[in-house]
Amino acid sequence: MEILVTKLAEEKIFETIKQYNEKNQIRIYVDKITCHGAKFGLAIDDIKNDDAVQKVGRITYFADENVIKYSDGIKIDYVTEPKEGFVIKSIRPVKFNCHNCSGCI
Repeated sequence: MEILVTKLAEEKIFETIKQYNEKNQIRIYVDKITCHGAKFGLAIDDIKNDDAVQKVGRITYFADENVIKYSDGIKIDYVTEPKEGFVIKSIRPVKFNCHNCSGCI
């Protein structure tokens, strides 16, 4: 799995890790699935045996098969406008079909 991280995002992730005295590792996970694709999140966690693992800069990123199922690569950015925070997107999103599940709110 390809993982791209902007310089600002790496700095913000590293600051957070150090603030909580954690290992230099971050989990990428699927937060929810919508008709437009998967929404991803980041969490401080431990690496599991079946995780895909990749080191980018000073940080090791890892994800389970769910992330790989819904993405062909992840890009992590940090923005300050319109709201400040992380933006985690699939580089090449997997296509979805809408079945009128009413999941898009």
